[in-house]
Amino acid sequence: MNRGRSMLSKDLLRFSTANGEVRPKLLKPTPAIVTLAEHLLAHWRAGVGQTIGELEDSSSAVLHEARSLQTAKGLQKLLVDECTFREATSCAELREKALVAAALRLASATTMPSDPDQHRGLIAAELGLSAIELRQQLYGDLPHAAVLATVPSLTAEDLLARYNLAQCQGLLLSARELTVTIHDPDIGLRRKLLKALRWQRLLADVRPAGNALCLVISGPGSVLDQASRYGLNLALFLPALACARHWQATAWISPERGGAQQELLLSDETGLRGDTRFLGFIPPEIRALESDITTRKPAWRRSEPQLIGMASGELVVPDLQLESNGVTHAVELFHRWHSVALTRRLAQLAAGEAPGLIIGVDRAVAKQREHAALMESPVFIARGFLFNDLPTIRALAGVIERL
Repeated sequence: MNRGRSMLSKDLLRFSTANGEVRPKLLKPTPAIVTLAEHLLAHWRAGVGQTIGELEDSSSAVLHEARSLQTAKGLQKLLVDECTFREATSCAELREKALVAAALRLASATTMPSDPDQHRGLIAAELGLSAIELRQQLYGDLPHAAVLATVPSLTAEDLLARYNLAQCQGLLLSARELTVTIHDPDIGLRRKLLKALRWQRLLADVRPAGNALCLVISGPGSVLDQASRYGLNLALFLPALACARHWQATAWISPERGGAQQELLLSDETGLRGDTRFLGFIPPEIRALESDITTRKPAWRRSEPQLIGMASGELVVPDLQLESNGVTHAVELFHRWHSVALTRRLAQLAAGEAPGLIIGVDRAVAKQREHAALMESPVFIARGFLFNDLPTIRALAGVIERL
């Protein structure tokens, strides 16, 4: 079991506010901070085979080395979330047997046992265990009893870099909007960033701005449905964005619940370290769909989706691009968070733009009152299909055959 890459909880975020601007408190690799990170890494590496509860209890001495306990706890959380733990066998059956045995023994006793350890030992004997084994196994499947299997091969500098990135990601969880300008002329990098944007299912307006590329990404503060999950997806875009050499991002956030919107400014000068794994990430459902296409539709040829320019200057970023009988079809999927853009896109198609574009709409969006009528429009009937979280080959084939 791997706890996976996580965000810092709100109580571990460190930032200051002044003149309407939010400034995350990022760590510099001072000797004291580097030593703290090294001691945390050493503590957890030495603890392979121990339970997380034991290791968290014994880490107290290391945490209190820091000038800021909040900082030390943040570093430890990020480290632990990268560790893997052995899956524990369910202890539910053992607990039931032990509780039943204890209840029967207490019900038949004339007096209450005066020695809890002796009582526990008698119950353990009935179950064929020693008292120590019963104590260890009775709740061995609870989170604190997970056994540490591996610790990531991070350096102290790696851990500090992840901490700084996580501080900024945590602030983005409450963003109303994120405006990004990418100055890198590398077309390949731009394509990867736009794919990362789509794979996180983020709602964005993409436009060229001179030699740069401008993205206006809706934040969780403007999404009514599943805002927390959307906020996590937005935060997970930052490691990909930080892979660019020249970029700026401006977000409007409310760092305090119910507080006023304030500005968060990030850029390549912030010093955040990107993570190329987020550039190459493809969601499992898209991998499954592509594999299904290869198996069931060998005549279809998949290719790298090309950006589609609209008359308004907007750039459409397709999710898939397929070629069938010499005709290329781009596929754009509208998930529950993309419903705001659906009306605009169908109007553009009705006006004759993007003739090769196919539209897939999540049924959760199609059921919304304001979009139900759109599903009956001639342009959607001709060039659209519905799906539940993942498009099917049958639905895609139906549209391609109609076209």
